Amino acid sequence: MPRLGQTNKFLRPLAVFGLLLGLTAIPLAHAQDVPEPADVTDTTEVADAPVTETNAANPEASAFSELLDKWQTQIEATEKEIADPSTTDEELREIPDELEKLREEIVDQRAKLRPILEDTLERLDKLGPVPEDGAPRESDEIAAQRSRLEEDVADLDGKLKQADVLFVRAGQVIDQANDVRRERFTDSLFRPVPNLYSSVLPSALASLPQQFERIFEEAKGRIAEAWNKGPLVFALLLVAPFFAAYAANRFIRRLAPAAATSETGPPPSIQSRGVEVIKAVLRTCVPVWAALAAFALIAVSSELAAPSVDAFLPQTLFSIAWATLLASLVRETLVPEASALRIVPATDAVARRVAVLLWALVVVWLLDKLFVLKDLIVFTPYQVSVFRSALFAALCGLLLASVLWVIHRGPQIRKAALSGWRAWLYSFFAVLTGAILLAMLLGYESLAQFIGTHAVSTAGVLWMMYLLHLAAESLSSVSVISGQAIDEQVEEDEDMDAPSLLTMRIIASLFLDIAILAIGITVLLLFWRFDWVEVHSWIKAAFFGFQFGPIRISLQSVLIALGVFALGLALTRFLQRWVTGRVFAGRKSDSGLHESVRIGIGYLGFVLAALAGISYLGVDFSNLAIIAGALSVGIGFGLQSIFNNFVSGLILLAERPIKIGDYIRVGDEEGTVKKISVRSTEIETIHRQSVIVPNATLITDPVVNWMHLDKSCRLDLPIGVDYGTDMELLRSTLLDVARAQRGVLKHPPPVVHFAGFGDSSLDFELRVFLRDVRERIATSSALRFAMLAALRDAGISIPFPQRDVHFRDGAPQSGTQSPDVDAPDGG
Repeated sequence: MPRLGQTNKFLRPLAVFGLLLGLTAIPLAHAQDVPEPADVTDTTEVADAPVTETNAANPEASAFSELLDKWQTQIEATEKEIADPSTTDEELREIPDELEKLREEIVDQRAKLRPILEDTLERLDKLGPVPEDGAPRESDEIAAQRSRLEEDVADLDGKLKQADVLFVRAGQVIDQANDVRRERFTDSLFRPVPNLYSSVLPSALASLPQQFERIFEEAKGRIAEAWNKGPLVFALLLVAPFFAAYAANRFIRRLAPAAATSETGPPPSIQSRGVEVIKAVLRTCVPVWAALAAFALIAVSSELAAPSVDAFLPQTLFSIAWATLLASLVRETLVPEASALRIVPATDAVARRVAVLLWALVVVWLLDKLFVLKDLIVFTPYQVSVFRSALFAALCGLLLASVLWVIHRGPQIRKAALSGWRAWLYSFFAVLTGAILLAMLLGYESLAQFIGTHAVSTAGVLWMMYLLHLAAESLSSVSVISGQAIDEQVEEDEDMDAPSLLTMRIIASLFLDIAILAIGITVLLLFWRFDWVEVHSWIKAAFFGFQFGPIRISLQSVLIALGVFALGLALTRFLQRWVTGRVFAGRKSDSGLHESVRIGIGYLGFVLAALAGISYLGVDFSNLAIIAGALSVGIGFGLQSIFNNFVSGLILLAERPIKIGDYIRVGDEEGTVKKISVRSTEIETIHRQSVIVPNATLITDPVVNWMHLDKSCRLDLPIGVDYGTDMELLRSTLLDVARAQRGVLKHPPPVVHFAGFGDSSLDFELRVFLRDVRERIATSSALRFAMLAALRDAGISIPFPQRDVHFRDGAPQSGTQSPDVDAPDGG
């Protein structure tokens, strides 16, 4: 039996990144046409039943009978192969692939035979029912034809049922092969090596020189074989990878340039740092991957390596590519060129120590993988294989323990590692480290080596998923339509606060996270030795879902429904911009009408898009009457206030007594209307405070709208002057001040109003009309400044009250005003 790790195909875990593209190629009809056996109790007895002789006039049925025999023979041979103890793990691994192809062939051939059965049934139906007793007897020709068609129907239906049974039986054999392989694998993991420290390791040390000689001889033979292919091929093997790396480096640096970062400015967000880490990893890895691909292409083209993906060279190159990715992730995460881009919070010294230990761990992982792959071309004794596994497992355990210890000793990085979900991850790897070292001490070297090497790959996959999640968050915080960031600093007139745009960003982020999670989990399952056929069947079941009553719940239908919903929102967004940009272009209608129409279209489009997405899931809208009845009960009790505000919001949008931009006063609050939604209205006061007013309040309570019909308003400024003031001089002075003030209307003209006789002054009011009510406070202050300066220049004084205090008996009384008080005019 091959050593642990030898059967681990490295291509499949990496090639699975094309999983989603492969899923889109699976026809839905193909997945839904999987035959379902009817009342199958014993699959073996039905499958072994003799095939009925078919009518020679039906060649399709005859060919299908031959296929049934071939499928049954193949399944029986596979069962014997599984039961044979001499069958290797490689042969067991190939069985699910072969049987899965057989199942696909069954589905295809069954789909070809079903139309023949339906055509036969249709012809039988055209003959009508069999005459009842006492009815006229049908002719002998029709009776013979009916008998022949009934035999054909029975024969074809029997063959289809046999195909159904073979389909199910093939799936059962696949499960048997996987179960046997898992039992063998588990047994190899949990079987200790006898005399590991006393006999196996000393013998392996003695065999190491001979093992290295074999490796060197094999390497010399491969180099000589390449030289024998000609100097040109040998030169291409040496030079072409460098040119490929140079070209890829130029291309990727133009496609993903490095971002300029400042050490003194504010640190970038965690999402921005995640994007920069991914870009830096690509700038490092893509040239290396291009060089490896060029080398593999030349080697395969010159017949120096087998084109199979299971051969030594492809798996070796994939291992080097994966190790390059892991090492680049460590560098860009812990010790990037700009410390501001570091993902993990740590000091430079601690981050450097952790990075060095992780790089050593990646090197150990790569060497272990290369030595395992070396067994494909160089014979390795059992003792040497055990020694190699024990050595690399011990190194993995010690390096992991060192990484955890350095993290625990660093105060800054320890605080981050032991908080939230990171604490669970830290504890998980601590348990794995303890398991590796304990398994080594007890002699379970296979278990220790398996946990150590797979822990490195698992950590790399999880960290890559986290970085891609940060990138998805970064993309979702930017508008996919305009490319501008959406945050609190965006002004209202930029039209970036529509609910549809926010919903589209959320859906886009959800799609990305689902894709990242699906691919990541698939890669992890394959890394941990799950068979691809099993994983593929799980993916298919999750993608195409299951039937729940009249509704089929599946990831495919949910994703398509979300896509329909997002498309509806995008069309709504386009219609909003077209109406506001084309229909109202050049018209003198106010911005409030534009906003009301835009919001109305937005809500209508949102509802229609939601209904379209829900209807794709198969929801019957005839059942909405029950939902509406339950909703009416809820409205009558707990949702009455919410429904009242909702209807009031619709009234505000339709009747438009208050529009966006109006300056209103509600109760003790006044300000500019900034937003009208279906539940509440936002008012911004002069102090930049946002007041949220329920829409029902604006409908039922008195509201002062300064701008309902006109933006202009009247401003009254009171002033008092001495009793001896020249009235005409005062009047002309105040009117000149009003006319000179910007923002004061000439029509109606300013007016000086005589308000009355005061105790100390003659009271007047300067009444002016302003162009915009929103300039009321600033204009009133400017007018008062100008009035005071003009009155001083004209020699007109502004009196203030004076009091004469008289004392009785020479004793002043503190805080008490004398009743004998004179108030001389202007005195």
